[in-house]
Amino acid sequence: MENHIPETLEIQDPPVFSYVIASADMRFIEIGERGIYLRHDPDAGLVFRGEISGCGPGCFIDLNEVLLEYAMSCEGCREQSVASEEVVRFGEQLGDILVAKTYPDIVELSTTEKLSSAFKVILNSMSATYTEKRKADQLEYSLECCPLSECAKSTGLSRSIEMADLSLTALCKSLIKALAPNWVLVQPTEDGTNIPIQKIVIASL
Repeated sequence: MENHIPETLEIQDPPVFSYVIASADMRFIEIGERGIYLRHDPDAGLVFRGEISGCGPGCFIDLNEVLLEYAMSCEGCREQSVASEEVVRFGEQLGDILVAKTYPDIVELSTTEKLSSAFKVILNSMSATYTEKRKADQLEYSLECCPLSECAKSTGLSRSIEMADLSLTALCKSLIKALAPNWVLVQPTEDGTNIPIQKIVIASL
């Protein structure tokens, strides 16, 4: 499938978002700042990538870990409802950023191709192995495994997975709202039963 997303983003471009990294123990302790960038990966194309200024490739993280790490940073919120609002807002902001950065390059495409291009960035940012099925009124992504779950296990951030999943769902919905207002996110849902994520399904109303 042809990639309609631009392949050139300047290495000196500022981060599209940044947040304070919290320590991984049960206390909220600030330990640094993470910048989120849109970068062109030679193999995956355009991706979100987390970086720490001056740290180099050893500090790069993919979108899975970004979502988990940000969710962990919200543990300092006094109320669970506030933390939930923060991770939802984070996902929505990432979706809005992606649309703003890429829309001029995909504006002439069909609705299905706009959505496909955007979700390709998200799934490639998560290092997901997936297959895409297209219909006139539906897009379905079948994932070989849940990249968010696998990342949570490997990084020790499993306690953040439910909040990270909420953030990912919000990200997906924000893309659909901006690119195809008459479409909806069928899977995953917001009812807390998404994990592990095996499919992402988008359909026309």
